[in-house]
This record gives sequence, structure tokens and C-alpha cells, in this order.
Amino acid sequence: MSRLVPGFLCLLSLLCLVPLYRVCPLQALTSRFLDGWASKHHTGPGVVDWCPLPDVVAPRDDGLKPSEHLMGSTQRDLQVRRLSSAVQVPTESYDDNGDVDDDPRWATFGDFHSLLVELFPLVHSSMDLQKVNRYGLLYTLNGSEPSLKPLLFMAHQDVVPADGSSGWTYPPYAGYYDGSFVWGRGSSDCKNVLIGLLSAIESLLSQSFSPRRTIVLSFGFDEETGGKRGATELSQALVKAWGRDSFLLAMDEGGMGVQSLGDDVMYAYPGVGEKGYHDVELELRVRGGHSSRPPRHTGIGVMADVIPALEEARYEPRLTGSNPFRRVLECRAKYSPEQVEPWVHDMLRSGGEDLSRAMAEELGDEQWLVQTSQAVDVVVGGIKVNALPESVRLMINHRVMMHESIDFVNQHIHNALALVVQKHNLVFKSIGDKNESTSSGGGVLSMRALQTLPPAPLTPTGNNSVWQIFSGTLRQVFETTDAGRGKTVVPVGNIMTGNTDTVHYWDVTRNIYRYSPARDGTRLNAHAIDERMEVTAHLEGVRVYYDLIRNFDGWDEE
Repeated sequence: MSRLVPGFLCLLSLLCLVPLYRVCPLQALTSRFLDGWASKHHTGPGVVDWCPLPDVVAPRDDGLKPSEHLMGSTQRDLQVRRLSSAVQVPTESYDDNGDVDDDPRWATFGDFHSLLVELFPLVHSSMDLQKVNRYGLLYTLNGSEPSLKPLLFMAHQDVVPADGSSGWTYPPYAGYYDGSFVWGRGSSDCKNVLIGLLSAIESLLSQSFSPRRTIVLSFGFDEETGGKRGATELSQALVKAWGRDSFLLAMDEGGMGVQSLGDDVMYAYPGVGEKGYHDVELELRVRGGHSSRPPRHTGIGVMADVIPALEEARYEPRLTGSNPFRRVLECRAKYSPEQVEPWVHDMLRSGGEDLSRAMAEELGDEQWLVQTSQAVDVVVGGIKVNALPESVRLMINHRVMMHESIDFVNQHIHNALALVVQKHNLVFKSIGDKNESTSSGGGVLSMRALQTLPPAPLTPTGNNSVWQIFSGTLRQVFETTDAGRGKTVVPVGNIMTGNTDTVHYWDVTRNIYRYSPARDGTRLNAHAIDERMEVTAHLEGVRVYYDLIRNFDGWDEE
């Protein structure tokens, strides 16, 4: 049944006179279509109400070439050259980078900017370019109708450092093309996004495209180290120039691309939220001395009790009604029921949170979409083998679920360590405790926050009109690719366990989509040896940007 639906929709489109849509709204077909799907897959009561598909949204007849032209051999050769050239400039950012005026390691970004001018002449002759904090790039293509909220597209120029002697198949900055993939650091994180955005606009400008809606590109240069000098400054410049909540949407890297599940369904997973971030340092200060006269437990021994106490006090998994991952599970249960364990389907139908604990035990990495994570990543203690350590430090990284808070995590740590504190006769100093506490017994255990970010606000989906255009465009593009032809693409927002530069852009719009448009298995080894990007998937991503710009340019928001 699913393979016949596009044909029925095209027939119905002849009866519709809405200029923006090539395919009509699905309401007239909803009952018959879903009844047929439910019959085929034996879905139960209530399932037909889950995960309504957005309409396919295709550009109106605007005189521009269809995005399919971007898949041709000429475009392929052009994209290989562009992406390979971009990879060859080692725009590395380091945790210990100084300010842009003081640290010479930033100079390579100037070389990268020169390359972009060479690769994209129409972009640089037609768009206004503002450099923010020297290396941040703000491109603006002014629209003819200022009343329309502008579009904001984002990417970052920097890459994590790569050691070319550590086992790469090809040198990390060679930009080698093997006929299918471009290899090298930044090829899939995220120079592919940056090059794809500029390529889409370069193609539009080559056809004398003149937008109604303003388009802004914002490219940071230190995302891999937190965005303090890049995205922070860029977002402040945007708020100053445009005001708060002034953009229709912001689209950055991220999400989980497009994944097949079964033979006839593909899922597009834009990130519509991000978990919070909380780094905590625990420092234990104890009396030192000669190691020939040790206490029963040295400071390192005491801290060895702290670690299992933390790791055994796991955070409670919860799948709340507002968690986007619930929508993901509902979509899978509806459109790919044969791929979903029956107990997941049954618990979803019950409407409660009962499946959270089972999911945390059964779903591997996806447990972190319902549960706050904690990882003890750094232990530092001791300076000499015959001297008792006077200070031992422990660093813990938390990724905080949206149903919890930073304060909740702090209290959780306090509770988890209560017995250890009592056992070793410690004084515990929580975050913000300024009392000069001392201990005549075991020592002082102090807790402080190193870097903290609350969970991101959720981007609206469902019937939100911006989401409908965005997600409908994903269907339009991916259902017309070679890999997706004859299949149904189900767009559904998910949450990200990591963070992107969007953490600095919450003030510019509530519609933030973190999405690198690529099929599963085509963006490989980001941050790792042999990072690479499949060129066919890269071309499909350029199509997404190209059609998003056209669709939103042809739409008058309500």
C-alpha cells in the first residue's frame, strides 16, 4: 500500500490550487491510508493517531531548476573539488587556544576564508559579508520583503585536531577522493554542511535567484571547544542587528540523519532539543605526610570509594509525554511495527512511563534519550610515590535530561556521597558553599561546577507550520533520491545527547533544527581516524538546503 500512496497523491495534486505545494494535504486520504497500513501491520487501537505524516512540500513553479539537477556528474565533480579543497585547510581549534589577536594558530582560518572566496564567487559578490571577532562569518542575502522573518543557516569552520601519524588510510588533510568518499578531518563534521550551504546558494544565484525572504549564514570557528569566541559573538551580533526571536528558523549540524528501518520506510531525525551539560569537579583535601606512615585510606583510597558510589547511584530513566523520543518510538511502532519489540508497542499504548526502565536496560545507547548520563572521565592525584597525596580531584561529565535540572544533579551527587562522607569522617562542601569548613578527621570534599548548560528549549513540531514546511521538504527530497524512491520518509524530531553551536542561539528563534541531512552510513568517523563523507549523500544534502530555501521563500507565514 505504501508504494502506491505517492501516485494517489500526485493525482490529487491536480485538484489542488495551492501554489506552494506539489502534493495536496493528506486529510482526505488519512483514514483509508492509515486503515490500510494498520491492516497490513496489525497495529492496534489508537496507533492510527500516532505520528501523522507531514505533507510532501515541493517548491512552486519559480522558474528555477529542480533540485535533482544537483545530482548530475558536473555537480558531483564540482562538489568533490569544493569539499576536498576545504578539507585540505587544517582549521584546527584547541582547548588552549588564546584570543584571536594573540594566538597565531588562528591564522589558518584566514587561509580558509580566501579559499571560500575562490570557490564561491557569486556568494561573495552578491551577499553582504561581516566578519565577527575576526574569523566568524556572517553572510546576508537581503530579501525583497522585510516583513518576512529571515532564515538562518549555521555551520562551523573548525575541526578537531588530527594526528596524521596515527593510522589514517589517507593523510587527514589530503582531502582524498576514492570515487565514493572524500576522506579527511572535517569532511563529515562539518565542512560538508558549510560547503553544502554555500553550494546551494551559489547554484541559486547562478540562476538569478532574488529572494523575498532574507537568508543569513552564520559560521563559527570554535564549536569544537565550546563556541565562546565564535558562536557566542555571532549570536550576539544577530540579536543586536535583528532583535530577539527575529528569525523564522535556525538550522545547524546535528540530528541522526536518515535511517532505514525495514524495506519501505526511512526515518529522518532532526534534533529538536539537546540535553543539558554539567561538568563537576570533586576535590578531596586531606593531610599529607610520608608514605611510610600512611592512614588506613589515603586520599586516593577515599576517592576510590567515591567513584562507585556515584556510578551505582544512576539517574532514574523517564519517558515523559514531552520527550521527543516518545514520538520517535510511536512512529516506529506505527510504520515499522515488525521492527519494534511487542513490549514497546504495548507500553506505548498504555500511555504511561512504564517502559522507561525497560528501555534503559534493553535499548543500548538509546537509553540516554530517557536518562541523565554521568561519566567519571578524569582522576588526578598524587605527585610522588613516597608522599601521601594531599589533593585528589575527580571530574564528572553529565548530560542532563530535559525533565531534570542542574540543581537536581547537584543534589543527586550530594545524596549519592552521603555514606562515603560519613564513613570517612569528611566535611562535604556543596557548590556555592563559601564556609571555610575544616575537618579534624578525614578531610574536606569540595564540589564545584566547571561548565554548565541547562537542557535546550524544545523546538515545536506537530502542527507547527514551520515544522510542516521543514519536515515536508525532507520528505520531498529523500523520497526522490535513488535510495528513497518508492519508500516513505517519516520525519520525526529527536533529542541530541551532545551539544552544538545552537546553544548560543536560543534567543534568535524558537524553531531550531539540528540536522545534517545524510543517510545512515554515509557520514563516517567524525572526530576519529579515517573520517569521511560519501559524495552522493553530500549532494543529497545540498538538495535539502536548495529546496528548503525555495520552499520557505515561497511561503507566507501566518
